[in-house]
Amino acid sequence: MDQKLIDQINEKTAIVDLVSEFVTLKKTGKNFVGLCPFHQEKTPSFSVSPEKNIAKCMSCGEGGNPINFFRKIKNISFEEAAAELAERAGIEVKKINVKKDPYENYYALMSEVANFYEFNLRHSEKGLEALRYLYDRQMTDELIKHFRLGFAPSYGSTLYQVLKNKNFSVSDMINLGVVKQSDQGDYYDLFSDRIIFPITDAKGRVVGLSGRTTHPKEPAKYINSPETIIFKKGMLLYHFNEALPEIRKLKQVVLYEGFFDVISSYGAGIMHGVATMGTALTKDQAKLIKSVSPSIIIAYDGDQAGLKASDHAIPILEKEQLKIEVLTIPEKMDPDDFIKAYGPEAYEKLFGEFTEDSFQFRYRYYKIGKDLKNANDLKDFKRQIVSMVQYVDSSIRAHYLSRLSTEFSIPIAELDGLKPTKDKEKEPIKIPPKERSKMPSKYEQAERFLIMAMLRSKTVSRKVMNALKSSDFAEVITASIRLSIDHYYDDHVEMNLDHFLDTLNTEQRDVMENTIMKDIIWKKNLPLDDVEVDKYITLVILANDHRRFMYLNHQIETLQEVSEALVNERDQLKKRLDKNKEEASNGS
Repeated sequence: MDQKLIDQINEKTAIVDLVSEFVTLKKTGKNFVGLCPFHQEKTPSFSVSPEKNIAKCMSCGEGGNPINFFRKIKNISFEEAAAELAERAGIEVKKINVKKDPYENYYALMSEVANFYEFNLRHSEKGLEALRYLYDRQMTDELIKHFRLGFAPSYGSTLYQVLKNKNFSVSDMINLGVVKQSDQGDYYDLFSDRIIFPITDAKGRVVGLSGRTTHPKEPAKYINSPETIIFKKGMLLYHFNEALPEIRKLKQVVLYEGFFDVISSYGAGIMHGVATMGTALTKDQAKLIKSVSPSIIIAYDGDQAGLKASDHAIPILEKEQLKIEVLTIPEKMDPDDFIKAYGPEAYEKLFGEFTEDSFQFRYRYYKIGKDLKNANDLKDFKRQIVSMVQYVDSSIRAHYLSRLSTEFSIPIAELDGLKPTKDKEKEPIKIPPKERSKMPSKYEQAERFLIMAMLRSKTVSRKVMNALKSSDFAEVITASIRLSIDHYYDDHVEMNLDHFLDTLNTEQRDVMENTIMKDIIWKKNLPLDDVEVDKYITLVILANDHRRFMYLNHQIETLQEVSEALVNERDQLKKRLDKNKEEASNGS
């Protein structure tokens, strides 16, 4: 870019007016001062000089001329900052050689989608019901506006018609996953009867959406936009761009699991929060955090799944050399529930009283569920701690090995010589007493085997979905995984397991990794042919019939007035179950 042009843009941009958009300034002599927007401070040290037309923090050194200040505060490139300020100053934008974004139309379309859902939340009957739901969750108008929450109308093509009227192409609507096409060729909206959370990229552009149901019996609580050229969940963090000013001030990020945790925390004064989108933390997300902050507080849910997710996230963040702390919410609550129960002040206090560094957290977490008087459990705990400190600073290693030695009377020399086991398959197989459970029934196994078969084949997945109702699976998490597989195949011809796992929430991923993928059928890649799939479908239907029969029987026995329809349904189910039992006996 031509230096004369840069100088012209800076000269025509009044630094005081520009900075005043982001900082409250007070005149002191020739200059103006205010609290630095790039770091947290109590005494103003950000100085703005109208004479020199520069702004600079006397403490952290951030700032500069108008273009430099603007690009830093907005987190955009030098060229983008120059172009925007040039337009403000009346300088022809076309004189600046800014490379056009090839996906500009996509961003424009997604912005229009977010606007539509935002409008519908307050200007439709169903939208107002959703608004009352948000109010019931203690969301204020200010929070709803800041996070641009919206509402998708019930099933139909309202959004499609709006976008079509604004001359957006149908192919772009489909490519971005906001509109789908039926087998009959009709177009319909992906999201229906859901609260909409717009998801922005690092530059604040809407790139995807997440829709949350307000119906407690709906099996899929959240539905996300499919992966697109501009929306890749593993590379984005919810509320990242919007939290940037506060992140820069505090030089810290708070990482949550859910949207409502971010929103409620923001309302409680913790405004530098971001969230993963129902998936485990990825390397790309850790790098994104590192690009704007040297430290992070993990504030996942306080239940077992949240603790496990924190343990999973720590090594990923450690690789980026971030300073890591973990906030453990008392009473196994999530941040949103804690704020509702105890209020913002109590929540803010947690960040002083219930945070600990990642080593303290893991030392405590690895003890949970273990009987450390049991030799196998103690052996596991020792190896986890030795593995935790294997590659860390020598003083940290010495501290935790000494702590382990003192607490369990283990010679320090033995711990120094203990190496973490890299090949877990060579370790003796053991089941801690507290974690022992009964073998799964043939019906539970049938559900798991069907999940495995669906993962292997889109054709089988469609067959299972057509043969079984969404309520036929007994296990809630397994049922939700089944739906997630079906949604995945809506946008992919084949299954990419790593990619699919990243689309799951913590509970779903836990069942996948620790139950389904540890089954011998999956580990050994044993075949599941069509005959077996049909058998497992039949078993699932039988199990559902049996559950329904038991429920009806109970109702008939306990209700004072019983309808004839209820009795007839019970009797028909009994005949069907008896017939299947007889056929099974003859077959054996």
